[in-house]
Order: sequence, then structure tokens, then C-alpha cells
Amino acid sequence: MKAERKLIALLAVAALVSIVNASVFVYYPITVELQPTQPPIIFSKGKNAGGQDLYGNTIGVSIGDANTSLTITVHPTYQTNYYKNLTVINNTDTANSYYVAIRVNTPFSNSKIISAKLLIFDSSGTNIAVVDLLTTGTTSWLGPLSAGGKWFVDINITISESGGSPDSAPFTSDSASLQLIYSPQRVESAP
Repeated sequence: MKAERKLIALLAVAALVSIVNASVFVYYPITVELQPTQPPIIFSKGKNAGGQDLYGNTIGVSIGDANTSLTITVHPTYQTNYYKNLTVINNTDTANSYYVAIRVNTPFSNSKIISAKLLIFDSSGTNIAVVDLLTTGTTSWLGPLSAGGKWFVDINITISESGGSPDSAPFTSDSASLQLIYSPQRVESAP
């Protein structure tokens, strides 16, 4: 009986101590400062942006106010359609180079699209990357894009004519969602 009372008393003390410890909270201050800067990597229109596309359409290249977002609209038809020099990736930092990656978040999904590639070239015409717009994924780090350097972007799309008609477009519309990622280093993959 004495042992039971001692055990109950011991359990009560243990419960009391655990309740007391659970209600103690300590707060340390942390400050996170943001000191924004201008973006070193920006988009600009390529020489064929706004140019004539098929059926009187225009090759659409729309760039956001801060030159950090991009929408390209083209009007391909059956077979292979190559759109050259649509946009330019610019390094406005004249002192530092940056590594670049392209991530396809949402690929084209229409089954009539046989191939869709985004191609990146440097100013000498050397191919930097070919990005498949039919699969998700992130390229390895490209570059570096040198200080003050520019890369040029083309798009190559092939659409099947199987089941098509010369009197209609291959399909209504489709879109792919991509991200340009850049960093001053390439030791780890972008999250």
C-alpha cells in the first residue's frame, strides 16, 4: 500500500513538472532585412518580336514592366515552324557573371505537337541549350552568362498533319509554363 502511494505521488510530481515545462516559452528577436536591388538578368525583345507571323498575325513578345516576365505568342501550322530571335536574355550587371537554368513547369500537352524546343544561343551563334517543351524538368546550370552579355532565344515547333485539314488550324491553342532561374553560383541545384 505504501509503495502504491509513493508511486502515485511520484507520478503526480512528474505530471506536474511536465505540465510546468510545457508552458514555458522563450522568444528571441530576429530581424530580416530586405534591401532590394535592380534585377541583373532581364528580358528584352528580339529582332523578330512584333514581326509578321502566318495569316497576318504578329509574333507576340510581351515583357513585364520590370523586364522580368515574358510571354511569347506564335501562330504555327502543320510541319516544322522555326521562330528565330524572339527574345534576348540580358545580363545588365557589368561586373558579375550569372548562371542560368530553364525550368519547364507545365509542358505543351496537345498530342498533335510532335516536337517543341526552346533554343538559346550566345552572340556568336553557339548553342547554349535546347529545352524540351514537351516534358517537365530543369536544365543544368548554363553559362555563365558573362557580365554585360546577351543570349538569344528561338523556338522550334513541329505539328503533325495526321488527321488535319488544309482548311483549319491544327488545334485550338496550347501553352507551356517556364521559369528562367539565375544565380551567381552553380554549386547546387535550384530549389
